Amino acid sequence: MKMYSKGALISGFAIFIISVSGGLMVSQNTSAKNTVNPSHITPIDYSENEHGLTFGTIEESNSFEILPDLIYAGSVNGIKGYLLKKDYLGEPGDVPLYDVYGKTIIGSFHISPKSMNYPKNKKGQTYGSSADATSPETEPELISAIGEDGTSGYVLKKDLDGELPKSPEEAIAIQNSRSPGGLDIPLFDVDGKTVIGVFHVGEK
Repeated sequence: MKMYSKGALISGFAIFIISVSGGLMVSQNTSAKNTVNPSHITPIDYSENEHGLTFGTIEESNSFEILPDLIYAGSVNGIKGYLLKKDYLGEPGDVPLYDVYGKTIIGSFHISPKSMNYPKNKKGQTYGSSADATSPETEPELISAIGEDGTSGYVLKKDLDGELPKSPEEAIAIQNSRSPGGLDIPLFDVDGKTVIGVFHVGEK
């Protein structure tokens, strides 16, 4: 249901590690079963290098869909450093930092888990699709799901994840205590309080 390493690449003359959390972020508004509406995306005339790759800053973009091929992340010894778009949108970890041509590695950059701008209900709980999350840590508190009878609703992330073991022994005990047929958890309305159905976890 959920899809979520990269080894650190080290340049010969510089290691440049910065945290993405803070300045380097893209805000993405999401909702349950959201779709991207091209009419709401403003095209950006990014500069291009001699290889035809666009480059620029995240601040110029208003959507993940129109990020440049090379994203500016800082400088190393006076040389501007860029991340490949696929690395920025990939899993957290250390990735190469390139020059403006996207060929020469001048250092490395640490990608932190991105904070998704999920909407919140009246209780302050975030809700949306787990598909929009870049890691389990960035999933919303209420995850969109389809109940046993086809009803659309939300399940609590804590119900979906289940009890987290504190030791290998406890993990084995939890696994052994689970029913072979899975279990049913409540399907909530967006308010996170009203139960509107049942969601089955695991095989029947």
